[in-house]
Amino acid sequence: MTQSIKPGYQPQAPDTSIEADIYFFSRLRQLSLQERIALASAHNRGVKKLCLTGIKWRHKNASPEEIRERFARAVLAEKFHLGFKALGIYEKMWIQDSFSLAGEIHQLLESVDISYYVSRGVASSIYGEFRSTRDLDLVIKIQSEQIDLLVTTLQTARFYCPQGAVEGIKQGRERMLNITHTETITNADLYVMDNSLFAASQMSRRRFLDMEGTPNFWVISPEDLVLQKLMWGKGKQSEKQWRDVLGVLKLQGDYLDYAYLTDWAELLDIVDSISQAFTEAAI
Repeated sequence: MTQSIKPGYQPQAPDTSIEADIYFFSRLRQLSLQERIALASAHNRGVKKLCLTGIKWRHKNASPEEIRERFARAVLAEKFHLGFKALGIYEKMWIQDSFSLAGEIHQLLESVDISYYVSRGVASSIYGEFRSTRDLDLVIKIQSEQIDLLVTTLQTARFYCPQGAVEGIKQGRERMLNITHTETITNADLYVMDNSLFAASQMSRRRFLDMEGTPNFWVISPEDLVLQKLMWGKGKQSEKQWRDVLGVLKLQGDYLDYAYLTDWAELLDIVDSISQAFTEAAI
């Protein structure tokens, strides 16, 4: 088996053999997209359930409100805002996955005519090796006159929007709005799209997930996800980002538009990085 493996192939983790890695992705390719999303969603919820169980075990005499506060601080981590007040009283509401959240935010953004796509961790779980994600990342195309309407829509749907970040976006000082649902304690980062040609290309090539039994929402294309992650890691390769890139390349394989990838890699000055990724993914 090893004789047919292209030189340079790298498994997803140092403690995984090449044979096991190849077998894992061959089995993953046999699953439908719906099945992969279901697995990723279940994994996402399982991590939260484990977190809640641990908190309840360590604080056996805590009130439900105290458990909720500790859980919110644990799952939100550095994104916990002092102004955020969790309101949900049912523990089952707190175990929501990022895919379900994407479906809910899709409806809100569509209602106010704001184009967007889901990126980063959730997109990586769709196109490659699924992993736990603490929050949801979206890129939005928004005009200044739409900001107040967007915030009002989010707040009506019980999302907490930090006022300072809202003002920063209005004034052009910030490009990211972090929002948290007050009942489910789910979190999302909304990144304002820039005016670059690459940003426009990514938005134009987004794909709509419209499958029975799964949340519907727009997601970045696999090619743009690879390029985006290589751009983020430019000069300081992140192990998580690199693993995501290899996962997408290994799983998508022949379905990728390699002409698009190589053309943009040259324009973005990441030719060396994508060449290395191709080698390690046996492309």
